[in-house]
Amino acid sequence: MTAFIDASIIMYVAGADHPMRAPCVRVMQAIDDRLLEATTSVEVVREIIHRYLSIGRASGGLTLAEQTMDTFAPVLPITHAVMRRVPDLARRYPGLSARDLVHVATCIHEGIAEIVSTDRGFDGVSEVRRIPPEDFVATR
Repeated sequence: MTAFIDASIIMYVAGADHPMRAPCVRVMQAIDDRLLEATTSVEVVREIIHRYLSIGRASGGLTLAEQTMDTFAPVLPITHAVMRRVPDLARRYPGLSARDLVHVATCIHEGIAEIVSTDRGFDGVSEVRRIPPEDFVATR
């Protein structure tokens, strides 16, 4: 089964020391070791670029975006069919941000049942199951 990797996982790995960094590193190591089949989307790449540009670290953000695209090549597109799902999801989950709604819509469209994320907002979504990185255990 393929899991969707949220931007939070990638950014904690690339970031400064933080309690979430080690669990996120374990997730990315499992992907590198092919113990976890995973994907992400262009929206996650956009999120990374946006965050790094907003904090004045464009170079680091662009490098991380390129690494993300290389790791998950090809990243999932955000298509018209994906976006058609967002209004209904927004009505059902008014607490989710626009980008999280796009992530959920992408997962539904692609048949992905699990999202690895630090964002507890996904816990209330019935269509996907959030796997907190601190609970992740690589199995194969």
